[in-house]
Amino acid sequence: MKAFPIIISSPSGAGKTTIIDAVLKRNKTVARVITATTRSPRKGEKDGKDYHFWTIKQFEQAIKKGQMLEWAQVHTSYYGIPKKSVDGLLKKGICPILVIDVQGARTIKKIYPQAATVFIIPPSLKELKKRILGRNDNTQDIELRLETAKKEVQELDHYDYALLNDDLKKAVEVMSGIITAEQCRVVRQDLKKIKNLK
Repeated sequence: MKAFPIIISSPSGAGKTTIIDAVLKRNKTVARVITATTRSPRKGEKDGKDYHFWTIKQFEQAIKKGQMLEWAQVHTSYYGIPKKSVDGLLKKGICPILVIDVQGARTIKKIYPQAATVFIIPPSLKELKKRILGRNDNTQDIELRLETAKKEVQELDHYDYALLNDDLKKAVEVMSGIITAEQCRVVRQDLKKIKNLK
């Protein structure tokens, strides 16, 4: 199989991290790309595992040196993907999972047209607000995040798959199935090897 990026987007609080963590435990042919951010770590988050927590100066230097595959300012923080994080996994034959916003997804799809794209949808805005409040985020950001969520859902038709996260167990199963199906596509196989089977 030829490795390819898997792009996953969703509004903040829709459950993408929980779903992806569950998928990673069962599938070793995929790995999450660790993105960089200038926001502060949330409780329990670790540098180099959840994110690369950089200073604004570090992030801006990486941009100037052309080391970022894509980056954006989301709410009040920078987020971005170091190039070497993606290319390193592809060279090993591992499908990199990129958890990025809709703007970043468009950029990555242009660079890697073979990428598969998935949008995770929350059950409702009411449920999304409840989840955001449960994370102990800055309450001033909640209304901004909900307005952003409404705009992000409008980008749904640019994605290959829509995954409704109203049941976590089911959502994990569906995500696993999407990845397996994409890995089995004929265009992702080494056809010479397959056709030369004896």
